Amino acid sequence: MLHHQIVGTGKPVLILHGVTLDHRYMMEVLEPAFANTPGFKRFYLDFPGHGQSPAQEDIRSQDDLLNVVMGYIKAHMPDEPFALIGLSRGSYIARGIVHQMPDRVSGAALIVPGGNPSSRHVLPDHEILVPDPTMRAELAPNELWAHENLSVVQNRDILKQRRRIVAPAQKLFDAEQDARIKEAFDFSFKESEESQVFNRPSLIVAGRQDSISGYLDSIDLMQRYTRATLAVLDTAGHGLAMERPEVFHALIADWLARL
Repeated sequence: MLHHQIVGTGKPVLILHGVTLDHRYMMEVLEPAFANTPGFKRFYLDFPGHGQSPAQEDIRSQDDLLNVVMGYIKAHMPDEPFALIGLSRGSYIARGIVHQMPDRVSGAALIVPGGNPSSRHVLPDHEILVPDPTMRAELAPNELWAHENLSVVQNRDILKQRRRIVAPAQKLFDAEQDARIKEAFDFSFKESEESQVFNRPSLIVAGRQDSISGYLDSIDLMQRYTRATLAVLDTAGHGLAMERPEVFHALIADWLARL
């Protein structure tokens, strides 16, 4: 059983987080966009090995993880159309769901997708464009690493969010399960997934300074997601939802309106 939290009523939206995170991160960055857009029932999921969903020994590939999520869909939204939001690794699982259930998915929002191990694209170098060196003295060693190597925008509001929702999730993350998935990262149907065309309302959001997922893979997805809005945000990295919240929320709200 996968832990989940359901918020609101209306059209279902399945929301998938990234690696080391859990549903709390997605609620933090998405609920402000839903606040002024009623009519959507949000299913915030914890992947196995994340949050309150225990790891599963039989998950040994990306296909296995996808199959667990597909089982959740069949159990909790067996007949009705649904939309998808996926962040980072969650966006890859969302792509797998689109491939497996194209007639069921009413739209897809892919946040910081790309950067997969098999990607040939060069990732941009990490840059700090909005520095705050005054914070260094109050950071723990693990926080300092993220401050210097992940943040494009450094500020105390983001630090508070990380301490409140990212750090607790990282303590629950099962690295052994994820190591198994990385050994078989690409879907077994990789070639057919990469040639598939999806013509429902979509959104692709990338950070121009994202040194983890990059932005070139996002641009390539445009030819396959034929009704996608593409946004490559300057002054934004892999944590763009926290670094550029106003424009991020506006993009999500626009996608919800198109749904």
